[in-house]
Amino acid sequence: MATIALTPGRVPPHDLDAEMSVLGSILLDPLSIAKVLQFLHPEDFYRENNGQIYRAALDLFAAGEPIDNVTLASQLQGMGLLERVGGRAQLASMQGSVPTAANIEYYGRIVKEKAYKRRLISAGGNIAGFGYDDSVEAEEAINQAQSLVFGVADDRDQRELAKLYDLLGPAMERISLQMESGQGVIGVPSGFHDLDRMTGGFKDSDLIIVAGRPAMGKCLKYDSLVINIATGERLTIQDAVERQLPRIHGFSWDGRIKPNEIGAWVDSGVKPCFKVTTRTGRSVEVTGHHPFLTVTGWQPLHDIVIGDRIAVPRAVNCFGTDGSMDFGQVRLLAYFIAEGSLTAATPGFTNSDPVLVGDFMDQISRHFPTLHVRRHRITYYSAGPRTGGRLKNPLAQWLREFGLMGKLSDAKRFPECAWRWDRSRLLEFIKTLMSCDGTVYSLGGYPRIEFAVASQGLAEDLHHALVRFGIVAKLWKKKDRCWRVEITEPASVERYQREMRRQTVSSHSPSRDPATLVKSHHRSGKTFARQLTLAA
Repeated sequence: MATIALTPGRVPPHDLDAEMSVLGSILLDPLSIAKVLQFLHPEDFYRENNGQIYRAALDLFAAGEPIDNVTLASQLQGMGLLERVGGRAQLASMQGSVPTAANIEYYGRIVKEKAYKRRLISAGGNIAGFGYDDSVEAEEAINQAQSLVFGVADDRDQRELAKLYDLLGPAMERISLQMESGQGVIGVPSGFHDLDRMTGGFKDSDLIIVAGRPAMGKCLKYDSLVINIATGERLTIQDAVERQLPRIHGFSWDGRIKPNEIGAWVDSGVKPCFKVTTRTGRSVEVTGHHPFLTVTGWQPLHDIVIGDRIAVPRAVNCFGTDGSMDFGQVRLLAYFIAEGSLTAATPGFTNSDPVLVGDFMDQISRHFPTLHVRRHRITYYSAGPRTGGRLKNPLAQWLREFGLMGKLSDAKRFPECAWRWDRSRLLEFIKTLMSCDGTVYSLGGYPRIEFAVASQGLAEDLHHALVRFGIVAKLWKKKDRCWRVEITEPASVERYQREMRRQTVSSHSPSRDPATLVKSHHRSGKTFARQLTLAA
């Protein structure tokens, strides 16, 4: 330590308890030393023995060795200082002097502040000595005094001087190797070509810090769904990684949804995930650092609280190109998903609307002419001729190809092919679902369109499908086994009406969509109108 000139009877600033707490914290949690090693040095300790113990801990950390009572005692023994610092008993006493290592940085700052004051006192004593020394010229004394004061100040922001050759030498050698080899990568390749071109590969003990702007890198749970822009289908993140999907939709800085190129799919390991749900029922599971666009700009999830407003896409105009399926078959799938009985050997369709039942029977006779429809009350079963089990029901086989047979009402979802359909077929499918399970009613003088089902997955699929048409809806659970999708925003109600009118004309489908025709019913003060006319 530096020599300190003191007024007789005064003790230099120090805090032995803080020094003991720093060393005890390191013994409790060896990794906590990383919080103080950048600013705290062995010479900052007032008690020299404490400084030697800290130096030994730094040496162990630099060598990648664990720090505990045994290894630290061995290191001090090798330095010939173990007995001098108090032996193993002193190390054990330090470890027991602090309850937790969480505050090591605070303890370290105290030790550092006391060290600054001691150096300032030492500099002041030396400056006073210059003033009393007649052999030193006044100008030289001032220069030396400035040097001492600046030396104390510079210690707060330490920098080391090095020869330029020593710094540029390794870089010049790497450039020479690249020129001789004719390859850009002379180190260990990372697998990311752009990064390898910038770094030349990982070499020696280089520290390469890769940082990204907000919203440029995200971390979603492996089963989160994204849209394959090329086909319109929905894939999990895990499937997208396996396929190395080149493009997905993303938020631009001006709030628009547009296709973005994927630089690389990176597995960030196992991390805690948080489910974020909006008031409209949209949800996503992300890590705490996932960015969201708020009214104050991009913010990571851990800076957002319940009640904050975040941006979500109003419309994702992305559809498939598959137009191979007949519109009648599209409606058949929707009939069986909405009101089909699929757990028996013979598929059934339950509905009392004569228009829908008539279209259902027409499509069965058209696409499955060997079947005949048998009615039991309001359920219509599509059965084949009696063959003693030799021939299987072709309708059941067809539904099985789409993963529908055997599904209970609370397990039904959109078939995967629906996301690959072109715009008109997906709209026809939605229109038929709404014709079966949809309702329109007036509440407070405003029209509301509602879809109620037992399957959460089916409700979520419809909720997402409406977004593709720019229709804003709310998804919520009313009670057990009842999920609802509601369209209440006037602009979305109008858009829904316009889309359905256009689809009825283009596909020549039966006009029983709930936006134009709904059964009369009264319930809970809600008026269900048979005919509801909306503004075009």
